[in-house]
Amino acid sequence: MSDLEMDAKTLSQALSRVADYVIKTRRKAFSENQNPEPDQLDAEIDRFLKFIELTHKGEKYPALTAKSTSLTDRNQMADLGLQVINTLNHWAVHLQLEDAVNDLDTLTLSMALWCARQQCQLSVLEPLVNALSDFANRQSESEIMDTLTSVIGEIIDAIAPEIKEDSDKSDPHRPWRLLNFNYGIIATRSLQPAVMEQAFENIVQRFPEDAAEFFREGMEQMQAIDYPDYVRAVMEKYFDSTNNPTLH
Repeated sequence: MSDLEMDAKTLSQALSRVADYVIKTRRKAFSENQNPEPDQLDAEIDRFLKFIELTHKGEKYPALTAKSTSLTDRNQMADLGLQVINTLNHWAVHLQLEDAVNDLDTLTLSMALWCARQQCQLSVLEPLVNALSDFANRQSESEIMDTLTSVIGEIIDAIAPEIKEDSDKSDPHRPWRLLNFNYGIIATRSLQPAVMEQAFENIVQRFPEDAAEFFREGMEQMQAIDYPDYVRAVMEKYFDSTNNPTLH
């Protein structure tokens, strides 16, 4: 079981612990500032913790609006959880709480994975992209990368359909694109050909206009870093198929 896989109780405890620390530190740092934001965040955290508790018990979260359904409510609560963590992370960075920042990166991925397994659809992607990149950059073992790709795969599957449609391709930094490309990079670092193949196939299918550049840069990394030959072979196969079109 991955350290990123948290049950409802562990997730609630982890969120409560880091939130209390960050909020208390912020209140001390800005004691003369009457900004009500910490109080609002406290309320939002309580709402999300209640959602975790009720979901764990198999009960429905109270309707958010008169016209909402249980499914849309679950999706909104999942996005609320990601937004809450994003706000906490912003404060932790500003207050230079390095340990809290690292904990929040882990918690972001754990929360997204837990929500995905509760059949929630995720629409708040920016925190996921940032947390994934920062978390992966702190790792060096291929075994961790292998496990991380499995987590990313589940999270990507839970992204809202309207985002997966990727109708506006004008922004190369759009979170949906970055999330998938980071998936491909982490899959490469796993040193597992089967994992690489799955991630690379997704890139080719979802981003055909960008795939050639991704694999071109991948081949540059193969030269810069001493990857095993069997890893290099997978990257070279996809480089050839996207950068060297078949002659007719």
